[in-house]
Amino acid sequence: MKADQAELVASYPDGSIGITIKYGKSYEDTWAVFRGSVRQVRELVRDYFGFECKDVTSLSLSDLVVNATNLAHGKGNIASILDARIIPDEAPAQTPADDPWAAASAAQPEPASDNASAWILGEIEKQTTIDDLKKLWAANQSMFADPAVMAAYKARGRTVKGG
Repeated sequence: MKADQAELVASYPDGSIGITIKYGKSYEDTWAVFRGSVRQVRELVRDYFGFECKDVTSLSLSDLVVNATNLAHGKGNIASILDARIIPDEAPAQTPADDPWAAASAAQPEPASDNASAWILGEIEKQTTIDDLKKLWAANQSMFADPAVMAAYKARGRTVKGG
């Protein structure tokens, strides 16, 4: 492994070590620098690169750094050669309530119905006042030609009135 491509290891007077993982070969490419005890550096590298603990517990720090370096080089190449962006592979746990795009993409379409009056019947059930029922009737008079719709309208009117 070449020092300019993979890892640069330094020892410090306080007994800590430093590891630098580069994302590419040039000086301008991104670097990740980790300093601490061997255990601390191991945990920092694992956390930084998102390695699962079970996948790296049997690796030496040197092996872990090689894996991290390979991952960094791969990401660096994707970013520089393809001008790509890294996106998370998990959807956010919750979408903001005030985000109309999130709400629209989370919405499920209502199942299709063979009943041409299904929509107006649903709207009749949603009304909570006599005035709202009257407005619905005024805006959709042609749909009230269906006897089932008119019966539902009258029944909802009685329910809303309380009688």
